[in-house]
Amino acid sequence: MGEGLSLRCGERGARSDASCRVRSSANRRLRGSANRGVRGWSRRVLLLGLLGVLFAGGLLLAQPAGAQGEGAPVASPPEEVTTGASLLKFLFALLPLLVVLAGIILLQQSGATMAVVGWIVSVALAVLYFKTSFGIALAGSWYGFVKSFGISIAVVFTMFMIFLMKEVGALGVISGAVKRTVVGKEVQALNVGIGFGSFLTSLGIVTPAMFPPLLIAMGFAPASAVAIAVLGYNATTSFALLSIPITLPAEIFAIDAIAFTFKICIFLPVIAVGLSFGILWLVGGWTSMRRGAVPALISGISIAACALGLAVINYATGREIIPIRIIGILAGLFSMGALIFWQRAFQGRRLAGELERVRRENPIDAGALWRALSPWIILTILAAVVSFPQINGWLSRLPGNIEVFHIYDKVVDLNVLGQIYTWILISVLLACIFMKPSAEQWRRAIDVWLKRFLSPFVAYAVYFSIAYVMAWSAMETVTAAGGGATLVPSAFFSTWNMNIVVGASLAAFFGGAYSYVAPGLGLFGAVVGGSETGSNVLFMKIQQKACADVGLSDKQFMTIYGAHAATGGVASAITPAKITNAVATIGGGKALEAQTMRKHMVIAILLTVVVGLLTGVFVAMAF
Repeated sequence: MGEGLSLRCGERGARSDASCRVRSSANRRLRGSANRGVRGWSRRVLLLGLLGVLFAGGLLLAQPAGAQGEGAPVASPPEEVTTGASLLKFLFALLPLLVVLAGIILLQQSGATMAVVGWIVSVALAVLYFKTSFGIALAGSWYGFVKSFGISIAVVFTMFMIFLMKEVGALGVISGAVKRTVVGKEVQALNVGIGFGSFLTSLGIVTPAMFPPLLIAMGFAPASAVAIAVLGYNATTSFALLSIPITLPAEIFAIDAIAFTFKICIFLPVIAVGLSFGILWLVGGWTSMRRGAVPALISGISIAACALGLAVINYATGREIIPIRIIGILAGLFSMGALIFWQRAFQGRRLAGELERVRRENPIDAGALWRALSPWIILTILAAVVSFPQINGWLSRLPGNIEVFHIYDKVVDLNVLGQIYTWILISVLLACIFMKPSAEQWRRAIDVWLKRFLSPFVAYAVYFSIAYVMAWSAMETVTAAGGGATLVPSAFFSTWNMNIVVGASLAAFFGGAYSYVAPGLGLFGAVVGGSETGSNVLFMKIQQKACADVGLSDKQFMTIYGAHAATGGVASAITPAKITNAVATIGGGKALEAQTMRKHMVIAILLTVVVGLLTGVFVAMAF
């Protein structure tokens, strides 16, 4: 390609030759810069990983003799350990998360870089301290990597959808339509983030990958666009992906999904209102919080009241009259409707002039709007159709065993036809019939996509790997009757599994006050695992045992488990994979990731503390 360009330039004369040399030199600089970037990224990962391992090794050497773990269990653990050893074990169990957060916030490294570093640290700790074989640590890493596909690949295809929509001008058309719906930055932020975000997330659409470019087109600053996209839908994260965070653990552990839903929803009024004001604070500080106080209350209370009201109907009757999978969808739509109604009914006269100006500045052709919305409309319809159990089950069975394999005795079914990422890709291809992208627009969209998708994919996939390294720590394999290897808890599991160590340490330290801090495990689990679903599954037994240890009833446990799920949703605000994803869609850098993490952490921790206080009160009331 470069030689052909030089020949053509040479044929045009000296002036063209000079231009060609300039372009060739620029291309060489770009390639050199890219190569240096790859090498620099690799060096940072290696350096930070080594630092993390060395830090862990230093702590290992510093602990009292005889307290170190072995690579594989050989005997039962001692029943009693010193307070210092217990504290050290607790800190080691938290170390992968602490390393990740320190790298992003203090060193301003990307979420993808720190995911790899955190994985190296987690594997090193599991093998060197938490009595796990290297093979099991690698198997857990691979299992988590594959289990992430439902989210990580969905992110990849959602990013492509958004980049193509941007190239054909669809985002600009949608931006104009949204501006005409409600006026004022604060109301627009709440309408898109809380209402629309919850609606789409409940259908399985990845809003951190979808919203930032749209919000930039609406005139929001990059930091505000990321904040709205990442924070907004957190109020109803438990109802994401057609409520898989609720139904999956209910199915696995045979718990009452109706009661679980109700116990989550009792915390939503505080969470939804808190997130609404959090968005306003990040958009425009105290000024936006004062100016948008009323719409923030309306947005938060309406979405929480709708979800709680529907959950109460099911809980009071003991039957799933309102399908759990559509509660988040209905709540998101209700919140959007309430906000629009409030502005038209109570501010219509005062804002009539501004509404008219916005409509003049953003003329909308109905046909153009339908074409612009076609990917989302098609995806919404397909997601709703695929969500029906009969259809989803048929799609899951259609490929047979081609997409099924085993890691030890764990069955991994990729379920490609039942996953939302397949239908995201199909929606994009079908929507091209209406959007009619040119060859050049295809080329530009693919070019941007290829440059930006890898970092979010790595972040999501590797954080899942970390979660399963921790979940499988202190486990071993035994030979099954059929000759295959079966993964089972070792003799050390109850005292050396990394997740159990965190939960048991908190229960032992706080005792009767455990209910006040138990929701913190939801935050921890979702940040490490990358999703509320993973946190709900991986920590259910831990929460159950901790509650039993402090003498709580099954009803009180369900309250704590509901709080765990609710704060797992709040954790989306500081999940490195989601922040990396949102920043990547607008081409932001590590500084924006670090800034977002710092500010979002304040909101997430405050909400977790409030949920903890409410949990303690509810448990004390035996509610």
